[in-house]
Amino acid sequence: MKLNVLHILEGIKNSIFVNEEVEKIANERYVICRGCPANSVNQSNPETNPQPGKYFNKHRPDEHCTHCACNIHAKVRSLHTACPIGKWSAVASIQEAAKIAAALDPNTDKQA
Repeated sequence: MKLNVLHILEGIKNSIFVNEEVEKIANERYVICRGCPANSVNQSNPETNPQPGKYFNKHRPDEHCTHCACNIHAKVRSLHTACPIGKWSAVASIQEAAKIAAALDPNTDKQA
């Protein structure tokens, strides 16, 4: 599985332009990710997890998914992204996510 940069960029944008509904979804997803064995935080101990995921990197300072390599903080905020191992679903299509992003963007002309 390759890293989808557009998904991560959407998550970063949603981190910068904070929206209460997006944060609610992100928090629900993060609770699931926090307990997941594919979370890099849960793989850093060789005694409890002797075979870390394909994308585990102990030198990465961020909390990341070892299944897809995504930064978890950004991934949970990408509305059209689903967990790569099926723990949570996308809540918007790519088109819906684009509309939501445009509505949240303070630089977008709302009268156009």
